This record gives sequence, C-alpha cells and structure tokens, in this order.
Amino acid sequence: MTNLKPYYDAALKADEDVKRILAEMDTHFNDGTPEGKQKALDLRPALDEAQKQAKEANQLYASMRDASLINDSMASLFTLPPDPANNDSADGSPKVINRAGLMALDPAARMSFIKAGGKVIE
Repeated sequence: MTNLKPYYDAALKADEDVKRILAEMDTHFNDGTPEGKQKALDLRPALDEAQKQAKEANQLYASMRDASLINDSMASLFTLPPDPANNDSADGSPKVINRAGLMALDPAARMSFIKAGGKVIE
C-alpha cells in the first residue's frame, strides 16, 4: 500500500500557507492606514498562488488516496473459494470435532479450538 503521509503533509502545509497569508492580509488591512491597505492588496497575488498550490496539493492527495483503495490482489477474484467440505484448517487441525474428542483435549487446547472457530458435533 502506498504511504499517503507525504501527500497529506504537503496538502496540510499548502493549506497553512493560505491561512498564513490571509492572517497577514487581515492584519495589514485592519491597521487602519492607507499603507496597510496597500500592503494587504499587494499580497493578493501571493494569496492567489497559495490557493492554487493548495488546491493542487489537495487534489493530488485525494487522487493518491483514491488510487490506493484499489485492491492489489485482483487474482483472488479469479480463484475458487476454499472448499467447505475440507474439514482441516491451514495448520492441519480439524475444524469439527465430536464432544468426546473435545473433552479429551486439555483445557487450553479446548479454548484454542473454540476460539479458532472449531465446531463441536454430537
């Protein structure tokens, strides 16, 4: 699976840049001087560029996230499921046992059998 953290971090950093420029513009504009208003207006191109970069970074992250959701094991869609008639698990132990066989097991083995999904029949 692809590591999405660098993409996510880049998107967050781009968003933070937009917020930083907005705060700087707000500070300049609200100082009440004509020079402050002009400084705020001068930051507009930087804000537009930061917004553009933030949008691209967020789109890249979203694209990478969506692309990583594709199942890498497509071959499993073309194979047969396990045969339910097969009574043995992958380690060779039975999945079905009669009550006498279960009682012959020590308590720890009984618990392991039950937790592993084993079935008891009469």
